[in-house]
Amino acid sequence: MKPVIDYFLIPVMPVAAFIVTGLVLIALQCLNSAKLKPLIKLVALTGPVFAIGATWFLFKNAPLEYSRLQPGGHQAWLNEFIQSYLLDSTTLIWYWAIGALSFLSFVFIETYFKDKEELPEVMILLQFVSAAMMLLVSANSLLMVFMALELMSLPIYVLVGIEPNRHHGAEASLKYFLFGSFATVLLLFSIALIYSCTGSLHFNQISSFLLAPTGGNNPSGLMALTASALFIISVGFKLGLAPFHMWLPDAYEGASTPITGFMGSAVKLAAFGMAVRLWWGMLAPLSTHWISILGPLAVVTMFVGNLGALKQRNLKRLLAYSSISHAGYLILGLISISKTGSQLNTQNLFYYLVVYGFMFLGALGLISLIERSSGGTDISNIEGLGFSHPLLGLCLTLFVLSAAGIPPTAGFLGKYFLFSDAVRNGHTNLVIWAVLSSTVGIYYYLRVIIAVYMTESAGRSSLVIRDRSMVMVVLACALCMIFFAMFPHRLGI
Repeated sequence: MKPVIDYFLIPVMPVAAFIVTGLVLIALQCLNSAKLKPLIKLVALTGPVFAIGATWFLFKNAPLEYSRLQPGGHQAWLNEFIQSYLLDSTTLIWYWAIGALSFLSFVFIETYFKDKEELPEVMILLQFVSAAMMLLVSANSLLMVFMALELMSLPIYVLVGIEPNRHHGAEASLKYFLFGSFATVLLLFSIALIYSCTGSLHFNQISSFLLAPTGGNNPSGLMALTASALFIISVGFKLGLAPFHMWLPDAYEGASTPITGFMGSAVKLAAFGMAVRLWWGMLAPLSTHWISILGPLAVVTMFVGNLGALKQRNLKRLLAYSSISHAGYLILGLISISKTGSQLNTQNLFYYLVVYGFMFLGALGLISLIERSSGGTDISNIEGLGFSHPLLGLCLTLFVLSAAGIPPTAGFLGKYFLFSDAVRNGHTNLVIWAVLSSTVGIYYYLRVIIAVYMTESAGRSSLVIRDRSMVMVVLACALCMIFFAMFPHRLGI
């Protein structure tokens, strides 16, 4: 029993916090009592709180030699789990970020759905999505990647269209589901190819096999390269890379605004955590091949996102295209990861993801406040916001300037760290294209600031902010942006 506790129950405590909370919420919902609704709201927030606490416990108390364990001497299922679950300091840091972004998102979402019938179902689905995100960044096996990815994706398909009266919600959900299903098929096909040529689903074993020559007429080598290309396509759909981004603007616009914030912050962070595990944990021996593909793909993604955002007036759609462009910058950071011994240096990529997550979540929180008051998310709805609500206008300006990469914001530091890594790793040409793309993006970001401070609106006095919890989330995100701009080393930089 002790090995099960030491090597299974204790390591999965952060994940279990979300799963147990989800099961408790299901039990409460089955009781179908109106008196339990306040309890459901309270219990829903305990998931990320307990997950953060469990992560802190592991970081301080649990010996991290778990990451160096060798299977053997245990039951077969436990040996398989030890090989499939990677728990190290990097994993725990990503756990912290997922827990923090999930907590703020849950407060945001719970406030938005507080008077809606869908609240219990939404909070239940979010618990399992968050558990899947943690499994995704700790996966050391293709089997766990697939299970975690589907556990994360399927509830999100539902969440995008969960409001029956929301315009375009059902259409966006269907489009997201169809594209996601296509990506899942390609992922399964690539997993099958990898297994057929390596005989394993575990990253370290696959990587060891691929260290052998894979070029020429070697059938195994050709299959591995084909699988690597399929991984780029399937994971590219999940990351929102061009030209696999077609679902993203519609899904972000059609979903409820707080759900969009959750998708663009915590879910994106987990997806890139998965990409790091796949490409640098499993396909590292083929890095020269997939870097040569991902580099140009990153440039295309940057320009598609920024050029697509130029003509957008809907703020959610504008931020959706902005999210696509940021995915391109993040891919540039992904291909520029270096190694110190066997340790991946992902600090700069992680910093950018966390900063971007708080920025995106805060911006969507603010847009949700405006939407609930004015009934729309057009750029005209924020005209004069800097005068009618100076604090919120200042927060939106901070988020926009950070997204544009204007110094001295945290967004500028994030881009600086990523571009510096890329130059050190010989991707100077890609950095030049990235800088040009960022210059294009400044135009539509400045349009938002002009609307906030330089455009008068006759209806700005009617903008009434009632949801204090949402305001607190927006302010918390803004304070995090300021803190990480002043102390970037707090995220390992």
